[in-house]
Amino acid sequence: MTSNRQGSPVSSETLDIDLGFTVGLDMRFDQAVEWAHGEGFEFIELLLDGPYARERIADEREEMRETLSEAGVGIVVHLPFAIHPGVPFTPVREGVLREFERGMDLAVDLGAKRVVFHPSVDVWDLGYDAAERRALIHQGLDRLVPACVERGLVPCLENVVSSYYDVYAFPELFERYPDASMTFDTSHALLSGMDETAMATFCERYAEEIAHLHLVDTRGGTDEHLHPGMGRVSFERVFAGLSKADWSGTATLEVGTSHYETIALGKQHVESILSR
Repeated sequence: MTSNRQGSPVSSETLDIDLGFTVGLDMRFDQAVEWAHGEGFEFIELLLDGPYARERIADEREEMRETLSEAGVGIVVHLPFAIHPGVPFTPVREGVLREFERGMDLAVDLGAKRVVFHPSVDVWDLGYDAAERRALIHQGLDRLVPACVERGLVPCLENVVSSYYDVYAFPELFERYPDASMTFDTSHALLSGMDETAMATFCERYAEEIAHLHLVDTRGGTDEHLHPGMGRVSFERVFAGLSKADWSGTATLEVGTSHYETIALGKQHVESILSR
């Protein structure tokens, strides 16, 4: 057991975390899975964009699933974040939602149980007020959350920074979408103005709704996607809140690098907190 700077305990006995990492843009899938297995990661997280965009890998799904199965490594799928389910133009929104649904189908084929996506909208600020932006997001989520559930997937909606559903608005989302779960992103929470003590309180209060974590560090100011221990986030405090709630779930080191040794440092930092 260890303690954070406030003296709150973090116990590995009451905090059951399966660790994974995001597959970098320059990583070969088979090599990333092999390395994950060798380093003791339980899963990898795959963003369906760039070299791993759905259309680019659709014909490789059987081979990818076999690679995961042979290594005994699981997968979490992150749907594209550069397109928004709350886009205001109906034909465009229909295309985005169809792409998300096809991404869900690919996730099922790969053996995923959790799908991460942003409850977001990117619109002209002068043209749409907060209520209108929120309503646009709901038009997308009203379709996407049931689509996940129908496919046997857990919809892990991620708190964002610049859209309506930052971390402070998530209690409203929980109430509106009881079938949805949360991806709690530490960097996004910090950049939204929530310090680690408040994060711990939030995580303890909503532990049952949180299914997945993005363990991301930052020095503040921007979403730098640093590995835990490289920035200013006190993960000890965040883990303390989860520990009080006997939380268990998956956690991705969402590190913006394809450098395996850097990712390994983040894993070592997290495990050192849980093992003391």
